[in-house]
Amino acid sequence: MSTIEQLKKSADLIKKNRPSYRDLLGFYAQVFEAQEQSRQEIILSYVVIEDDLLILKKGSDMPLIEIAQFQVDNASAAKLMGTLCDLALSLETDMSKDARHIKGAIKKGVFDPEQLFPAILENRESALKTLAKKINIQVPKLILFGYLSMAPSIAACARQLALYLEKDALYNHGYCPICGSQPDLAFLDEDGKRYLKCCFCSHQWSIKRMGCSFCGNFDPDKQHYFYSDDEKEYRVNLCDSCGNYIKVVDLRQINRYFYPGLELISTLHLDLKAKEKGYAGSICL
Repeated sequence: MSTIEQLKKSADLIKKNRPSYRDLLGFYAQVFEAQEQSRQEIILSYVVIEDDLLILKKGSDMPLIEIAQFQVDNASAAKLMGTLCDLALSLETDMSKDARHIKGAIKKGVFDPEQLFPAILENRESALKTLAKKINIQVPKLILFGYLSMAPSIAACARQLALYLEKDALYNHGYCPICGSQPDLAFLDEDGKRYLKCCFCSHQWSIKRMGCSFCGNFDPDKQHYFYSDDEKEYRVNLCDSCGNYIKVVDLRQINRYFYPGLELISTLHLDLKAKEKGYAGSICL
């Protein structure tokens, strides 16, 4: 069974168990399917890290690259943006209006998506504001469309860069060893080993089972969690030391294909609960 087929099946199972997420999952499942399809068409140049620099970065626990160094297949990402806009047009939300504005700006020739991608990666605030003004869309919403369109390229680039890392290495820091971004999800595999997923490049890395995923604090008085008996596959870890939270998926408790994006979307109620308690988290999709 292909990844797309497994994704669809998992989405259907989650929607059945959590009908309140039906519409949201219906949209994002299509987004993820479009991203998976785009992933098959991506052509990227390799990011090369010289031996001396690699030794320095590993010795200092530095991420392999900066965000701005990610490679993006601009043509593929631009094509995906068009597809995502088409999907968003069916929504009864502001995202539909934003999609119309983006498509209209592209058709009129006042907006080229290939200008957006490097502006996001390089965090060029002035350029992003200028592009958003041309399209008549808020900057965060434009960044969301841009990121979702670039995500397959970013993940492909991360997979290539992962070859520079030690296979099955245990990392004791709570930031991505590839790009330095924070994790947005943790999961326990069938053997109970804990992994973190990067909120930006989607790289997954193993980390110690105990302690805060972000700051590494082991003080039991500062580590808390909450869960529901109705959702035994999920737990939310809270840290009073750094003030962060992270959702944890126990793969031993689910009978479906694990697709991180689906789990992030279908557990937004857990994010709300953690934030109501005063903790902060990360999510990119």
